[in-house]
Amino acid sequence: MFRPTNPQRSMFESEYVVPDAKAQRLRKSWAEVFRSRVLPAIDEEIFRDAFSSSNGRPNKPVRLLMGLHLLKDWHDLTDEQVIEQFEYNLQWHYALGVPPEEAHVCQKTLHNFRVLLMESGRAQAVFEDVTRALAEGDGVKLGRQRMDSTHVLSNIASLTRLGVFVETVANFLKELGREHPEEQKTLNAEFHRRYLDREGYFSDAKRSQAQRRLPVVARDVYALLLRFREVEAVRELASFGLLQRLFDEQCELRDEDDDRSSDGNDAPGEDQDSSSTAGSEMARVQLKAPAAIKTTTLQSPYDPDATYGRKGKGYEVQVAETCDEDNPYQLITTTAVNGAHESDQRATIPILEQLDDAGMKPEVMIADTGYGSGANIVAAAERDVELLAPVQDPDAPSRPEVFTQPAADVTPRVEPAAPQPGLDANFGSTLSCFVFDTTCHEIICCPGGQVPARQHVAGVRLEARFEPGACGDCAMAERCPTKVLKDGGRRFSRAPATIATEIRQVEQQQGHFKDRYRIRSGIESTNAELKGRHGLGALRVRGKTRVELAVTLKSLALNVKRAAAHHVQILVEVTQPAPCPA
Repeated sequence: MFRPTNPQRSMFESEYVVPDAKAQRLRKSWAEVFRSRVLPAIDEEIFRDAFSSSNGRPNKPVRLLMGLHLLKDWHDLTDEQVIEQFEYNLQWHYALGVPPEEAHVCQKTLHNFRVLLMESGRAQAVFEDVTRALAEGDGVKLGRQRMDSTHVLSNIASLTRLGVFVETVANFLKELGREHPEEQKTLNAEFHRRYLDREGYFSDAKRSQAQRRLPVVARDVYALLLRFREVEAVRELASFGLLQRLFDEQCELRDEDDDRSSDGNDAPGEDQDSSSTAGSEMARVQLKAPAAIKTTTLQSPYDPDATYGRKGKGYEVQVAETCDEDNPYQLITTTAVNGAHESDQRATIPILEQLDDAGMKPEVMIADTGYGSGANIVAAAERDVELLAPVQDPDAPSRPEVFTQPAADVTPRVEPAAPQPGLDANFGSTLSCFVFDTTCHEIICCPGGQVPARQHVAGVRLEARFEPGACGDCAMAERCPTKVLKDGGRRFSRAPATIATEIRQVEQQQGHFKDRYRIRSGIESTNAELKGRHGLGALRVRGKTRVELAVTLKSLALNVKRAAAHHVQILVEVTQPAPCPA
């Protein structure tokens, strides 16, 4: 049965059972800010549908449980530590508005509440409600924001290719033993020796040994798939699905006319007197070349959602926060979790849409080159957001896949020749002299001050026509990027994304852009704070859904902590006694 928080305060709460001096200190601590500003911003009604309307046992108050999780991620605690603090910590009692005799919660209750948070976007809704309340209450301006990504690894080991095979097989055999022990007993004893008796030893190999063991494990995987492909109860096991996924992603079967011997390493699932057909089938198994393996392939059987990217295995966390210098403190406005293989380019617009839906859309979003592109600049402008991000220099060398030490005798870049008198230095190589609207869908005027006779966006290109008389006497005609038509008129044709890219390549070299962009680097400290003080760098969970919940709660906890620090400073200043006269 759903039970909202009782607004009636108890006469046995902490501040009423301690001496007045201690009660005064409580009212000037973070606990007062948490109690008076954070808890009231939590909308309990979004949880009503999660509880039965029958006359069952009433739930623990939602604000209490949400408050416990915020304090948990504020201090990066485990469930056991949260329970202990809630039992005995006077500040926690005061912050949560609970009398000491009622300050108890079991771990199952905390776990069940996290399940509710993961359903129907409730965690994101709480994050947005509390963040908006803090911003409105403290005058935090949302118009100027910055964003960046940081790499995180869920609670899994970073396995080698051989380690992924061995752990996936071992995971399947353990689940098979729990769910269908009679089926496990039918397997060759070699499976137990390699993967269960000395758990993981088969992947603990030197580099030279790993190359020899990989084909063996690949044939073991295929032997298990063949053995249980007709056993429906086993096929329904999650670990069997991971086994099939691993084989599909990392292995392939040779054509039958290209069969070769299996170099003497028979799959343990086949007896020595097996038919030649079965032996031939095992011999067809071969590993894919490393270059043919996708970044979305299975990285661990314990977290099937983790992928591989430039920064390693795991996930990329997108973080956006306010960055107005007049703000009393900065707030994280939204977060998102992507695969480690996903580019920041694709995260730019979804983040802006997420902020728009939450009612916290900025006027300016500052980001690094990973988010900057002509297409993103145009798409952001279409949403009334200025994306202040550099774009890739087309003359810059391509980024290598692996780090290599640069040569000592690198040829310096040749500076361009000086422009002719009266002409812009960038005119002819960029479109920076033209004036466009913010979306680059319309030419306001050309460098000569002429307005197109007609223009429209056709498909993905901006098409414009200048009349013959408009451009005849222009001193810049020879360097104009337009095309001369038969009648003497000129035709302009460019994709809006191309226009935005060329304009930004010029803008980002100028001092005004650099001055505005300089504030972006401040988000690096926010990422470091999330990882170092709130546990984002050492997550205790696995799976994308749980990682998303952890990121959301830790980000909200950081917002609450910053708000508390701001208001505690105010409380201290207000109550500080005046200095004694000289």
